[in-house]
Amino acid sequence: MSGFAREHLRPLMGSAALHLVLLALLAGAALHWRSNPEPVPLAIEGTVVQYKDLPPSLRAGRKRAEPSTPPAAQPEPKPEPRAEPIPPPVPDAQAAAAQTERKAKEAAALEQRRAAAEKQADQRAAAAEKRQADEAAAKAKSAEDASRKAAAAEARKQAEAEAQRDQAAKEKAAQDAKTKAAREADIKRALAAEEEGAAIARSGVMDEYRALLVQAIERNWNRPPSARAGLECTLNVTQATGGAVVDVKIGDCNGDQAVRESIANAVYRSSPLPAPRDPRAFQRRLVIVFKPTE
Repeated sequence: MSGFAREHLRPLMGSAALHLVLLALLAGAALHWRSNPEPVPLAIEGTVVQYKDLPPSLRAGRKRAEPSTPPAAQPEPKPEPRAEPIPPPVPDAQAAAAQTERKAKEAAALEQRRAAAEKQADQRAAAAEKRQADEAAAKAKSAEDASRKAAAAEARKQAEAEAQRDQAAKEKAAQDAKTKAAREADIKRALAAEEEGAAIARSGVMDEYRALLVQAIERNWNRPPSARAGLECTLNVTQATGGAVVDVKIGDCNGDQAVRESIANAVYRSSPLPAPRDPRAFQRRLVIVFKPTE
């Protein structure tokens, strides 16, 4: 505030002095307008004429005009109010000085307003530049945040994909291990069954079992007239536990259709099929070569 007062002290003092001069002029004009003007003497020329020198016609009229009674006394006129003196006019030099000072003050006020306007314009420009800079910084920060979030999301996505791949690899390894173990178990069972079958075959139980099956089928077979000597047919028989026949399919066979059907019917009539002497020789799917005796 002290700097502002020092900067604008002279314009303020000049403005105050100008206002005082204007007030004084207005007061003088008001006083002059309210006061009564002095009477102005009229310049009238006249000539004094004696009554006796008047012509008879004018003297007769004069007599008629004079009243018969003496005129009443007229009141004395009131004294005219005395006019107040008018202030002397301001000399031209003073008016010129006042006008010069007024113009100087007006110029100073105009310069002051122009400086204030320029200052406000500079402030607005600075505020606009700051606002633009803040907006640019905000946009840059927003873009940086978005990029950081996108990078974090991509990293999470890659981590999740890696975890899924690891999990899938672990599950596949476990499944492969389980499959391998199952395969090895199947191989062991197959080897054991093969070894068992070989042992049974060596013991003659399988040959005895097939012979029992062929005998049972042949007993239930009704030979058709078209059956000829040297008949040989391969039978694929599926049986359930206990020997019940589930399905019969005729493979290679040198007989006609009537022979094929008669053999299949003989297998169904033989159900349940005889059991082997050794239960280990039982098989659900049997391949029987049917060669009936002549």
